[in-house]
Amino acid sequence: MSASFNATDPSSPLYYPPNQTALLLLDYHGFIISQLAEAGTAALATAARMRTWALENGITVVHCLVDVHATPSVICKGGPRVTAMLEGLKDDREAVDEPASAAFSGQRGEFVVRKQPGVISGLRSPGAMELLSERGIKSLIICGLSTSGAVLRTAIPATDDGFVVSVISDACADRKEGVHEMVLETLLPNRAHVTNADEFIGE
Repeated sequence: MSASFNATDPSSPLYYPPNQTALLLLDYHGFIISQLAEAGTAALATAARMRTWALENGITVVHCLVDVHATPSVICKGGPRVTAMLEGLKDDREAVDEPASAAFSGQRGEFVVRKQPGVISGLRSPGAMELLSERGIKSLIICGLSTSGAVLRTAIPATDDGFVVSVISDACADRKEGVHEMVLETLLPNRAHVTNADEFIGE
């Protein structure tokens, strides 16, 4: 793993107090967790733990989800396929919703934003960037599914947008383990702090 924990370094997550930190929970829909089988279930358990820890410590929690009742942009590659998939899922609450262990419960400092189908980055959900700006957020902790999708596509642009980014490796999963490892070990460490929940919470 590659993470720097130094409270005097502005590039480190430890530099920022809880009120300048947000936990992003990306795409923990039941149907996505099911697609990832045991890896998805394990990632969910860690994400639920991170959510509890964040709320207990006054850290903003943002659930970034797909708006299953919206339609993809006309320029979205594979848009009809995405539409057909969501049409078959949108009335299945277990498939669409987050499992209870990690679900939004309206606690103080907890929010939900929803993105258009076909959009990958959680930060491209309408209102997401405005919410983070209004709350003075400087540091993001990212947990999500999948590693090569929402996690990668949210984390890298976020560093360009001026956020310090930390990715919790064991709260992420991918259909292919090799891809999961490659993203966490090769693509993300140059821009983000990559660590596991035990190490991050323990700092």
